[in-house]
Amino acid sequence: MLGLIKKDFLLIKANSKQMLIIFAIYLILIFQGTMDVTFVVPLIGIMLFISTFSYDDFNNWNPYAVTLPDGRKNVVKAKYIASIILTIILTVVALAFVVGVAYIKSNSINIEEILSSLMGTMLSSVIIISLLYPMVFKFGATNGRIILFAVVFGIAGIGALISNFVDMTNIINMINKLDNCSLIAIPIISIILLCISYLISNKIYQNKEF
Repeated sequence: MLGLIKKDFLLIKANSKQMLIIFAIYLILIFQGTMDVTFVVPLIGIMLFISTFSYDDFNNWNPYAVTLPDGRKNVVKAKYIASIILTIILTVVALAFVVGVAYIKSNSINIEEILSSLMGTMLSSVIIISLLYPMVFKFGATNGRIILFAVVFGIAGIGALISNFVDMTNIINMINKLDNCSLIAIPIISIILLCISYLISNKIYQNKEF
């Protein structure tokens, strides 16, 4: 499985120039104070990682991978582990830049704001991975992304319609209360979502024919 993880990181490295260019642009925006890259950079990393699925499909990697010992199980596990590692690294890097810039500009660091950004980034990244990966394993990289975007926009549209007829005050108050225990709740929720997503992806890949 370590070899599979290394393979994905080598594929990412081949496209790292794109990441560096995007990161440089957002770094400029940080100094200008127009954008917080804490959320953006890890999400870009996930999108970059999705390219490994496309490379696998293009090079007919999966028919070979399933012939390896525990190939089907390890392929899925390696994708999740590698993407989580990449997300953690990029989140730490993004936070380091945000903290550094904040300290340079104001000579102070807001710990509460940093923790809030960290929890928000973690949860948003996990939600994307949890929703996207089963679809990618089922329908392929391109179709999986299209289906996910359609589902997300569909949910957003339904939510907008509901908000016009339902008083959202109670829901907002509930979210604000949960914010007080986010340091405990978000890691637990993230682990649960990833486990459910992994089990679904694993089942899909186990039954898939190549």
